[in-house]
Amino acid sequence: MSLRLWQIVPDLSTVDALAEPWQQLYAHSTLVATLVLFGHLAGLLVAGALTFSTEAGALRLDPADDGERRRYLRAASPSRIAIGVALGFAMINGVLLFLADLEAFAVSRIFWAKMLLVVLLLTNTVLASRLDARLRREDDASTGVDAGLWRRRRANAWVTGMLWFALVLSGSALANH
Repeated sequence: MSLRLWQIVPDLSTVDALAEPWQQLYAHSTLVATLVLFGHLAGLLVAGALTFSTEAGALRLDPADDGERRRYLRAASPSRIAIGVALGFAMINGVLLFLADLEAFAVSRIFWAKMLLVVLLLTNTVLASRLDARLRREDDASTGVDAGLWRRRRANAWVTGMLWFALVLSGSALANH
């Protein structure tokens, strides 16, 4: 099974050849290079800012306060949609940056460490969304406050913050590599 998966992955030289027109445009147009880098950084900035705002709400709230809990749970879901759009925009531009210098990025350990952080951040975001949905269901059912679940949500918020800082650090290291 895994052998078949590797057979569908194109050879690096094939991808590089397909990316050649993009690489030429990127290399010879300061405007294109600037806009793509801006798109990547702006998407990360917006996604990060919205994430920190949402997670700060989870860290600040008093789980015993019904009104605070409900306000946070109402605001978290729409925030995640905006975060997803901004992160998607950053990722599209990130792919364009990757394709612009495929040979350098494909062998860079820093790049792959950054990609691992992206996967961890996305996984953590899914976990946060599931925790929020579970907290929302329990709140709607008026079954009481599950202090353990709120502690897990707060821990998830701390992990999210650390992953974002690690992502920025790895991006900075990649830019200087």
